[in-house]
Amino acid sequence: MLQSVLNVFSWLLSQGAPVIVPFSVILLGLIFRAPKDKIFAGALRMGVGFTALFALVGSIFSALGPAANQMASKFGLAFTVTDLGWPTQSGIVFAIPWAMAAIAIFIVLNALLVALGVVKTLNVDFNNHWIFVFYMGATYYMTGSWLLTALVGLVFWFVSLKMADWVYPMIDAYYDMPMDGITVTHAYSILWAPIGFLLDKFWDMIPGIRDIHWDPESIKEKWGFFGEPVFIGWVIGLFVGIVAYFDGVPTGAQVSAALSLAFTVSFFMLLLPRAAELIVAGMAPLSDAVRIFVTKKMPGRDFHLGLDAAVLVGAPEHVAIGVLTTPIAFLIAFLLPGNNMLPMGDVAGLFIFICVFITNTNRGNIFRGLLNSALILIPVSFWVGGTMSTANMAIVEGTGFVLPEGAGMISSLCVGTTPFGYALYQISTFFAGIGTSKDLGIGIAILVVFAAVWYLMRKRPVEYARELNGEYEDGLQDTQAS
Repeated sequence: MLQSVLNVFSWLLSQGAPVIVPFSVILLGLIFRAPKDKIFAGALRMGVGFTALFALVGSIFSALGPAANQMASKFGLAFTVTDLGWPTQSGIVFAIPWAMAAIAIFIVLNALLVALGVVKTLNVDFNNHWIFVFYMGATYYMTGSWLLTALVGLVFWFVSLKMADWVYPMIDAYYDMPMDGITVTHAYSILWAPIGFLLDKFWDMIPGIRDIHWDPESIKEKWGFFGEPVFIGWVIGLFVGIVAYFDGVPTGAQVSAALSLAFTVSFFMLLLPRAAELIVAGMAPLSDAVRIFVTKKMPGRDFHLGLDAAVLVGAPEHVAIGVLTTPIAFLIAFLLPGNNMLPMGDVAGLFIFICVFITNTNRGNIFRGLLNSALILIPVSFWVGGTMSTANMAIVEGTGFVLPEGAGMISSLCVGTTPFGYALYQISTFFAGIGTSKDLGIGIAILVVFAAVWYLMRKRPVEYARELNGEYEDGLQDTQAS
């Protein structure tokens, strides 16, 4: 019976967010006694929203992928590790025999911790639990220790939940969500929030940089149509196309390829916010039902629903950064000392999700978001992702997962965006006797830096929310006075 349940669970998770999220919304809606017509309508909107979102990300990947390959060939990039992308990476994780059991345990434990008041966030982003299982799998197949495997997974998972609690105050204030109680449990994104807040404070102290502010509203106000996302996307796409395809005097085919990429990126920037809006709107009935239920059963208890960062990426600043990071990542791959990973699978669509909390924490400043990405987030993603290739290959060998022909050493930038999980893995290898004191030192250093930065910024989400609300109220008063 247990195996049958796990098989059903495994099938469900393999369908991805467009299926599992609506299913979860319906199930939770029935548990929390939401109106059936509203909950089914909301689930349908979320399913359509996620389908549209991934179709759009797929279109931008299909368009930027060939351009990326062309740039790699043009600039002579040659590396020993290939970035296969998060879809293949998660597929490798789901091939681990106990992956579904681990995710089921996380879900049950999450519900228990919410009921006990230890955490406030119920993570309904079930699909993205795979990143916790990845580091568990890396630990298990490299060390053979079940104890270390469990510790790595549980600590990484628990800290991500607490971070979702921590960033909650700023999310509604920044994005003006149509309902209360929504936070983000996307581990790849939220664990960068303390760094984002600290960097915002740092840039405020640097002459010149502190005066540069690129945000969609001011750009649109200054440039009119030429500042709208649809035109900015067209220009970005054309620029990337020229860099990738032009060689000397451009041919008709090269001009056509560059123009095609320009219109595809423009299409992406115009429609992605619509997909994100559907996802957010679809969650409203469940959010309302949960809040009413918790208010009645547990008076005074705060309660949040944790979702994928996909609910936030419709903001124009995130869309712009998601596109701009593709050429930046290739430049960094070429120049970064010690990098051994060729950006391929994740480079064209991943960073729109990952860069969310190093941009919104910087007041939506596109310039600072790109600066933070180029100086810290992307280099770390390459270093960590490349280093984890050995453990990745151990998982592949241990599960019998079949890689594409000629794949060689593989990893993903997605894995690289989670240095916290990497730190726990490094520490585990030392205690298992296969790592060195250097591995232990790296792991401890990452955790100490993360803890120190969080401690320095621990009050910032609440302060930031007050600042944003104050700006809104001041602006409203000015409007009314005029």
